[in-house]
Formats: sequence, C-alpha cells, structure tokens
Amino acid sequence: MASSRARQVLSVYAVPGRLTVGASHQVRAAGVGVRSHLADGRGVVWDPALPQGFSAAIDAEILLQSVTPRLARRVGSDDPAIVWPRWTRCEVAAKLLDLPVLSWLAWDRLQLPADVAARIDTAHVRVGDVLVCCGVRGPEG
Repeated sequence: MASSRARQVLSVYAVPGRLTVGASHQVRAAGVGVRSHLADGRGVVWDPALPQGFSAAIDAEILLQSVTPRLARRVGSDDPAIVWPRWTRCEVAAKLLDLPVLSWLAWDRLQLPADVAARIDTAHVRVGDVLVCCGVRGPEG
C-alpha cells in the first residue's frame, strides 16, 4: 500500500455512489473523471476529489463475463470471481504507473509484484453486474 492518505481517498470515494455505469453517451456526458469501457458497450466513470499530486485510474469488467481459455491458463483459473479482480487490478496498476500491457501480462498469475503493489492503492467495488477496480497513486508512488 502506498500511503494512508491514498487509503483514505479510496475509503471515501471508491463506493458505488461515486461510480456511474451506463451507456457510453451517459458516461461521456458525466464530464470529468477516469473511465473504463465494458465488453457490452457500456462505460464506467469515477470522479474522486483527489489531493494535489495524486492520480486515479479505474478498470471494469462484467462480473460473470466468461473467461477465455487463454486467459484462464495465464491466471490458473477460469473462475470469473478470481480472474476479473486480478485483471482489473493489473490494468489499474498499468494505467497509474504508465506500464505497457505486455509487461504486466507476464506477472505470475496476474498478481501484482510487491514493488508495484507498494506504489499504488486499489479497491474493488461492485456496481450491479460490474466489478470496478478503483486505484490511486500518491506523489510518493
């Protein structure tokens, strides 16, 4: 975990009431915030009030979306309850740390390495049928 301030931001803002899930045009109309797009065409937007120097990112997946055989082999499971939290957390880490996709796809079973996890904070939030990973990175991360 990166900082107690980052954890505090997540405890206040990484909640269903602070996330908007809807049609792409609704998400675009929501104004500022970080976004993620779902396989079914919907989008998600999160607009936390961040302290100066902090950055935010999200990634979202449909909770019961099936897992491809290739991804299941990479993670070691085809259970969406295992795969999507790992996938979304890796995506958020990559966004916050400007990492290329190919770098994190090599992480063992899509689990964040300790040095990466130490630089960010994340929280998973369920909004209806959608799992959202919200992440923040403080200035020290």
